[in-house]
Amino acid sequence: MVTVDCHLHLTEVPEQVPHWWMEELYRPYGVEYGTTDGKWMVDLLDRSGIDIGMVQGSDIRRTTFHPDHPDEYEVYVPNDYTADQVAMYPDRLKGVACIDPMRGIPWAVEELERCVKELDFRALKLVPSYQLYSPNDRSLDPLYEKAIELDIPVHFFTGWTPIINASLEMADPFLLDGVGRRFRDMKVIVVVNWPWVTKGILMVAKHPNFHADLCHFAGGAPEPLHDALAMLRSYVATGRAMYGSDNSDKVRIDSDFAAVPELYRRVNDVAERQGSEPFTDEEMAAIMGGTAARLYKLDS
Repeated sequence: MVTVDCHLHLTEVPEQVPHWWMEELYRPYGVEYGTTDGKWMVDLLDRSGIDIGMVQGSDIRRTTFHPDHPDEYEVYVPNDYTADQVAMYPDRLKGVACIDPMRGIPWAVEELERCVKELDFRALKLVPSYQLYSPNDRSLDPLYEKAIELDIPVHFFTGWTPIINASLEMADPFLLDGVGRRFRDMKVIVVVNWPWVTKGILMVAKHPNFHADLCHFAGGAPEPLHDALAMLRSYVATGRAMYGSDNSDKVRIDSDFAAVPELYRRVNDVAERQGSEPFTDEEMAAIMGGTAARLYKLDS
């Protein structure tokens, strides 16, 4: 079974993202940051034993600001840059379109179609908290309709971020409920993230076309991951959970772990200690890539 990392960020520092923004992002974690281009991604995949990575850029130029750096607001990794990096490693990397829809809905619809039809991108990534809009804003409906037409998933960032100018109000996963009710056929990926892990899981449990991106757990211990998977299983939703690392390399964080996938291999150790039902090989294979391969059509 193929293994897939559903959550990877391409960035060249400082050409595409200023140092102050990266320092703000990484400040709470105590880890180093740097350029993460296509080669870096493939090296991470190799260290982690993962076959394919879904890579994305970013566009938060419109809403990025720091009073001490008023001229440094270009947080922008273009979709064409993502396509160039994917082209260098076509068997290992697949593109995800990053679009700021508030730069213009008609343009956003056209850009998504271009990314899918011309660049062979496999998903759309939206970051409402960074771009300061509600994902349930009905002006976004033409973009959602286009995603359904193109048969690609829409991947929403939800939950906490250390970026000061981002809006936690717009990061609440319950804002996706209205989206799911209006667009039952739209495939959605929800970043299940602190402090609303339960809310994120409940959204996935409620809407049959919603999927859980588990990248939040990449930097931690196996116990929280086990508990999230157990909750998903209680709602018969482990088949819609997906492995993601968010560029995390466990070697930097915990020398006892070789790489993030080791967390998933230790989940059944937690189950044994707690006396709970272990996860089957089939369930883990789906989480580690089977579900993502189907959702992103990686066989095509």
